[in-house]
Amino acid sequence: MTQEPHPKLRDGLEAHQIEHSGEKMFLLRDRIGFAPDSLIFSPAAIPILANMNGGNSLRDLQADFMRQTGRLIHMEELQDLVKTLDEHLFLDSDRFRSLAARQIAEFLDSPVRKMRHAGSSYPAEAGQLREKLHSFFRPEKGGPGFPCATDGQTRKMVGLVAPHIDLNAGGACFAHAYKAAAQALVPDTWIVLGTGHDFVENCFALTVKDFETPLGTVACDREICDELLRRTPFNLRASEYNHRTEHTIEFQAVFLSFLQPGARIVPILCSFGAEDWQANGNRINEFALLLAELVFGQKRSVGIIASVDFAHIGPRYGDSFRPHAGMIEDNLSLDGSLLKLLELCRADDFLGRIHRDSNSRKICGVAPLFTMAKTFEGRASGSTLRQSHAVVDEQGSFVTFASMAFYAGMDRN
Repeated sequence: MTQEPHPKLRDGLEAHQIEHSGEKMFLLRDRIGFAPDSLIFSPAAIPILANMNGGNSLRDLQADFMRQTGRLIHMEELQDLVKTLDEHLFLDSDRFRSLAARQIAEFLDSPVRKMRHAGSSYPAEAGQLREKLHSFFRPEKGGPGFPCATDGQTRKMVGLVAPHIDLNAGGACFAHAYKAAAQALVPDTWIVLGTGHDFVENCFALTVKDFETPLGTVACDREICDELLRRTPFNLRASEYNHRTEHTIEFQAVFLSFLQPGARIVPILCSFGAEDWQANGNRINEFALLLAELVFGQKRSVGIIASVDFAHIGPRYGDSFRPHAGMIEDNLSLDGSLLKLLELCRADDFLGRIHRDSNSRKICGVAPLFTMAKTFEGRASGSTLRQSHAVVDEQGSFVTFASMAFYAGMDRN
């Protein structure tokens, strides 16, 4: 295959600083999932990769590297680098575009969204998964205790907030959310608002697919999906392919298959921040009003699950410092202030608080949380069930998360 004369890194890639064999290196990975493998580069390669924008030839890259570093990189080394990137599907090339078109077509044609994270984030074998999920409810592990059949089911639940961090890190926090659901009058259908970690065209992306889990398939509510597609004035499926590898809805499907196996879902990825809302606020608010008609109307039994995490702090997430223990407590406290606004469904105040510091704490669940709060505004109220955190690397980087329950009406007692 002819090598790209002006190589360009494609969209959907991200780089993380890591330690490899005692040295600082960079891991380049595919967020979207076309490329199965990641690549590790020394810091010296970063100036070259950064200039692979489709406008520079190999000679340009060679000359620019000399200008920046004073060192010569041989043309054969550059050619080998481009070959490696192309073979791993990291370049915007004919090779990548051909494979991407096939994978997108296969995904869109399938009625089932295959599980992607079984065997890594949770056990792939049904019996082992049941045992793992059950363990998250144990009080000695921070869980709420397993729900009993005698627990009263009198309150009408309309919403849940649950984490989307790896189940091994956040299992007890998931359990607090789903025990609250097991002890309430729950909807037959959950609109699951997942955090879109990649760009989502039009802010929202629906997929009309059942979700596969080791415990069985969680059915999609196609009637509600059809109504959303009919009534939404923009293309709600433009970024549907993002669902293929995104974990945020898959993890909620796992818990639903365990505790509410008859539930149906409407899977929607959300991705926008305060600046996006300023440009598309009417579209976002109108979509939330449409969701409110589904949740609070008399025709159907519908609720919302927001699959979110909160702060992302430390070198893994681009910070130049190594966090100390006090930062964890500080961020949990700041999360608590946001949770109070969410309990009252003060969506605009929540988004304003995020915008005030330009989301410096990198809260990745802004879009689902705002959409849920706007949907419930004046019609429901919530309570925080648990706050927690997980340290995710040897440099002390951490993620905070929480679980919440929302009930119809404004009385939180």
